This record gives sequence, C-alpha cells and structure tokens, in this order.
Amino acid sequence: MNCNNCGGTMRYDIESYGLVCNSCGAVRKLRRPEEGVIVGETDLTDAVRAAGKDWGVSSRIVECNSCGARMIYANDQLSGMCPFCGSSVVLSAEDADCGIAPNAIIPFSIPKDDVIKRFYRWNRFAFWAPEKFRKGTVLGNPTPLYVPFWTFSAEAVITYSARFGYEIGTGDDRKVSWKIKNGIAETHISDQSICGSRKFSSDAMLNKVAAFKTEDLMEYSPDILSGMAAEIYTVGVDEAWNNVMRGKFRKLAMDAAMKHEGADLYKDMRFSVEYSNIKFRYALIPVWLSGCRYKGKIYNMVSSGYDLRGNCNRPVSVLKLVVPLILLFIGTLLSYRLGFPGLFIDAVIILVAVAIIAYTVVFIKTLAAQNAEARKKRP
Repeated sequence: MNCNNCGGTMRYDIESYGLVCNSCGAVRKLRRPEEGVIVGETDLTDAVRAAGKDWGVSSRIVECNSCGARMIYANDQLSGMCPFCGSSVVLSAEDADCGIAPNAIIPFSIPKDDVIKRFYRWNRFAFWAPEKFRKGTVLGNPTPLYVPFWTFSAEAVITYSARFGYEIGTGDDRKVSWKIKNGIAETHISDQSICGSRKFSSDAMLNKVAAFKTEDLMEYSPDILSGMAAEIYTVGVDEAWNNVMRGKFRKLAMDAAMKHEGADLYKDMRFSVEYSNIKFRYALIPVWLSGCRYKGKIYNMVSSGYDLRGNCNRPVSVLKLVVPLILLFIGTLLSYRLGFPGLFIDAVIILVAVAIIAYTVVFIKTLAAQNAEARKKRP
C-alpha cells in the first residue's frame, strides 16, 4: 500500500499496530478487535463458487525448495527466509492461484524483542534441560508468519439411540441408573476451529499456542498483511469440514443428545447427524517461529503473535535425571546402615516440598511481572 503523504511503501508495524511509511514515517492506525467489528461467515455450500479469491494485495507465491512450504509474500519483496526451516527463498516471478482469500485475521501485536525476552525468561524454569541450553544463547532469529485456520458453525439435527445414565445419590451412595432411549435433538454448533496447515494440523504445541477466541478476530484487510508472510492453506475447506465433522462436531452432537435427555452419562450411542446452514471463516493467526540449536539438533519454538502464550521443545539432561536417583539410592542405603531408615527419606521429602514452594513463588512473581509489563504496553 502507498503512503498518502509521499507515495512511499507502507508496511505493517507491530508496535504501532498500524501501517508505517518506509520513507516519511507516517502512521495509519488500524481497527482493533475491541472496536466491535463483526466478522462475517461464508456459506460452505457455495464456498468455491462464491468465496472471494482476491487477497487485496499484490503478491507472489513462494515454495521453499528445502521443506516444500508454500507462502504468500508481497510483490515488492524479492527474497526472504522460510519460517519453517530457515532456508533462503526466492519469490516466483509469476502470479499463482492462492485459492480462497481469508475473511478474518488477528494482527501481530507482540514485537520480536518481547518474544526473545520472554523465551529466555521462561527458559530459566526449564530445570531438567542442560544448563548450556537453559542459560545459553540458543534461540535463532524468530520469524513472523500468519498460519491459516478454518472456523465452522452449523445447525445440527441428531437422530440417536443410546443407553443414558442418570446419577442417583452422592458420595458412597452414588449410583447410576441406565435407560435405553432414542429420539431427535437439535443444536447449534458454533465457532469450532481447525488448522488449515498440513504442516501444523497435527502439531499439538502450535495448535495450543495458536488457539484463539473468535471475538479476537478482525475483518481481513490486506493492509494488515503488508510486509508479512502468510502460509497458504494446504488443508482445503472441504477437507477441513470433513475433519471437524468427524472430530469436534461428532462429540458435540453426542453431548447434545445427552443434554436433550437430561442424562449425566451415555454408552453405546448410535446416531446420525444432518447439518444445515453450514458457515465458515478462513482466518490468519499470527505466530512467531524459531529454532533452538543445541548439539547439532534443532528444537522448535513457537510463540503467539498477539498474546503471552509460547512453548518450546527442549532437550533433557540425562545427568540431571540420573544423579538425583543415584544420590537417593546412596542416601537410603546409608540411612539403613546407620539405623535410621526413615530419616533420609523424610529429609528428601522436606527438601522437595521446599523446592516446589520456592519454584511456585518465583513462577508466580515472574508471571505477574510479565503481565504487568504487557498491560503497560497496551494502548
């Protein structure tokens, strides 16, 4: 996007939560989620035919030769770094079909420096990691990336037959009365999300960090994507719908049948579901990706681009695991030899309890300080 003041190129800036001109420094503020913008949904039945394909920004698709990731970049960017494997990539000179365009997005609001500081702050609590990893400079250069997610809503009519359990009494007198029932229940299932990236769809760490509330979504704007890379979905809307229908929707439908019968439990349920008024959103969720190099291996780090969540794969120190066990064995053996079999065990229990309490206090203080720091930076 061009600047209204000087005609220069504007790029999204995380700290100012807006577009900043590279030439004159002019800032254009963007809408925030709390301003009440409603993000619409598209009817799944007409998804391919009716959903927009215009991302609203001049862009190119790049495919990493090292790991095969497919991303979209701005047209004026000629090269970059693959956020998945760190390899250098060169953009294609030809336009390509990006598929369905997103209609929702959560902008980056956590700067890279904050991600780095937070990683090293929390890395100190990884006591079972090797000391060189825990206290060393191991984090690579975090790269921002928008990861694709689908959200689905639908009306469901469930025809069911099952054994339903009803709890009677409390405590030791609690019993369950089982009854075989069948019937029809109706329910509305809303805003169930599923990752649209085949690389990340089974990545529990990223899915947990990238989890979002639908009220945090903003209406997609190409301005927010300016200067950023976004992975193009590799799990299409039809495949994503089938996955969520067999997974989350299936469980919600069964729970709706149990609620309809006023039961506490169910067994041996057989059911069929008819869905109607199926809606979806295609959302881009911001994450920071990086790797931690230690003894020739890469341990992945992922951090949310808009809140305080983050996680990292870490190596485990064999020495830290083995030495305490050896000391415990030696101490127990000596205490028996000296005629005080319970003394050493009691001492170990006390030391462990003190260590846990101290760890919890430091953890809470660190978390409180981090939350206070985050509140100060909010406008």
